[in-house]
Amino acid sequence: MKTQQLLFKIAILAIVLMLSTCTDSQKDEDLTVSDNTEEESLKNSSLLQIAPLTETDSLGLIFMREEEKLARDAYLELYSKYEHQVFNNISQSEQTHTNAILNLLEYYDLDDPFIDEIGEFEDQSLATLFEELMILGAINLDSALVVGALIEETDIEDIAILVKASSVENIIQVYENLLSGSENHLRAFVHDLNKRGIDYQPRILPIDQFNDIINN
Repeated sequence: MKTQQLLFKIAILAIVLMLSTCTDSQKDEDLTVSDNTEEESLKNSSLLQIAPLTETDSLGLIFMREEEKLARDAYLELYSKYEHQVFNNISQSEQTHTNAILNLLEYYDLDDPFIDEIGEFEDQSLATLFEELMILGAINLDSALVVGALIEETDIEDIAILVKASSVENIIQVYENLLSGSENHLRAFVHDLNKRGIDYQPRILPIDQFNDIINN
C-alpha cells in the first residue's frame, strides 16, 4: 500500500502541472451512479462462516476501513465545494463500503481505526494523502474529477492485492463487492471527464486493465 501512496503523490504532481492551464468554464449534466443492490450484497457476504485470520488479513481490513473513509471524505468535501452530483452519489456508496469493512472488524474483534471527523485518520500517511488530494481538487471541477478517478484507481489496485493475499471466504467476497463498486465509480468519473473534453489516462492501473474496466 505504501507503494501506491508514492505513485499517488507522483501522479498528483504531474496532474497539477497538466491542469494548471485548465478552466472550469465547461458545464455538463452530472452523471448519476446507482449502487442500489450494493449495500445488501455487502451485508450478506460479511456474515459468511469463515476461517481464522492471518496478520495480513487483519492489517488489510484495518487499512481498508480508512482507505474507504478517505474516499468518502474526499467526495463529501468535493461535493460541498462544487455541488457536482456525482460526488454526492459516490460518497454514499463509499459509506456503504466502509460500513462493510466495519462489519468484518467487529466480527473478528479487531480494533476500528475510524475517526469520525472529515480528513482525520489514524494512519498518518492517509491523512497526508487526503490533504494533497484536496489541494489538487481545489484547482477546479476538472481536477476534482481527476482526484476521484485517482482514488478509484488506487482502491482497485489495493483491493486486488488484498484479495490475492486472503483465503478467507467472507473477506474475499466483501473485497470483490468493493472492487466492483470501485470499478463502477472509476467509469463514472472517467465518463464525466470525457463529457468535459478530458481524455483521462490511468496513472496507477495498467492501461489494459484500465481499458477493460472502462469498456465493460
